[in-house]
Amino acid sequence: MEDQKGGNTGKTKAARRLVRAGSLLLGCAFLLAMTACGTSGTEARHVVEKSGQKVTVMDNTTDSVYTKLKLDSIDKFEGIRGMDWLGENELAVDKENRKLTPEMIEGQERYPHNLYIRNLASGQDQPLKEGKESLGNAIVSPDNKYIFYKEVYEATGIGYLMNLGTRETVQLGKDEFMASEGEWADSGHVIYPDMKGDIIKADVQGKSEVVLETGAGIIHNVVQSGSIIYYVAHEDSQLFAYDTETKKSKMIKKNVMWVIPSPDGSRLAIVKREGPGEMKLVLCDPAGNEQSVIDSGTQIFGTNWSPDGSKLAYNVSSDNGNVNRLFITEVETGEQTPISDEMQASDKLRWSPSGKKLLISTSVLKDNKYQFVTYVITLS
Repeated sequence: MEDQKGGNTGKTKAARRLVRAGSLLLGCAFLLAMTACGTSGTEARHVVEKSGQKVTVMDNTTDSVYTKLKLDSIDKFEGIRGMDWLGENELAVDKENRKLTPEMIEGQERYPHNLYIRNLASGQDQPLKEGKESLGNAIVSPDNKYIFYKEVYEATGIGYLMNLGTRETVQLGKDEFMASEGEWADSGHVIYPDMKGDIIKADVQGKSEVVLETGAGIIHNVVQSGSIIYYVAHEDSQLFAYDTETKKSKMIKKNVMWVIPSPDGSRLAIVKREGPGEMKLVLCDPAGNEQSVIDSGTQIFGTNWSPDGSKLAYNVSSDNGNVNRLFITEVETGEQTPISDEMQASDKLRWSPSGKKLLISTSVLKDNKYQFVTYVITLS
């Protein structure tokens, strides 16, 4: 794909980026309308108040719930998008940089979104990367030494890697790719698809290579687990597994929306389409053979494993998107802990290194525009 930065007409480059960043936020809001959770059993609700903010959480009166998990607290942070954990008490976040002069676009002031470190104990933000460009979609490396982020336009962006110790940054090529794509393959490499359907791997020095030319056009959900790279392609959402050792690719499942490998690679959490308006979250072995059904609903989003692989957190929507809820499921026992019906994830849910906290970012309409709200849930 050609570099699109030079193609702006009628707006400044900064304005173009702010419009596209705003469009991405609106897109996140659309995803939220499709996200959340279906459940079973008799439910009740109560309100948790934290720092003056009230959040409705759900109780479930079935015997199996809360036997292992206890909800300790929920902290709510308005105006920031929590992206990942830098430690047990620090978050990588993006928010508007109001120290810069805004652009007036379509009758609204638009500020660029920049990257910050939020200290949960003090509530203070330390700049991580500031400037006139809108930055986001940051993911921290498994060893917490680097951060992978994008200079965000609309649905696309340019990739960057930052050394968190030195703050030195390298750019990953000149071509845009989907801003929602890209994961850490290991502590030294990131992996993502370009706009031609090629899978790219880049190291922390910025050196990149084409790992696989899929020939499938646009692909998505590229993730690596051990020597296997999973990706979804074609109109019928085929899930492929590419073995980096044998250099062979195999289609293992159809109608797959997302695949999330467990930390040890022994299982796959797969969101698949069963029919119109019907999704299922299933557990599979690495070859795609189904082992159990976790949940179902109109849409399932944000799914992610706890660090020890014992739990899955996810959002499920039901009743055509009118009911939206957040769950944590114990994988071995199937015990479900319903958390809330007010927190619909706009990004993948992120567990803290200890597995005792859960990070959720959502988008809400306020003062006729969408803004991010971040929740940190503490469990025991």
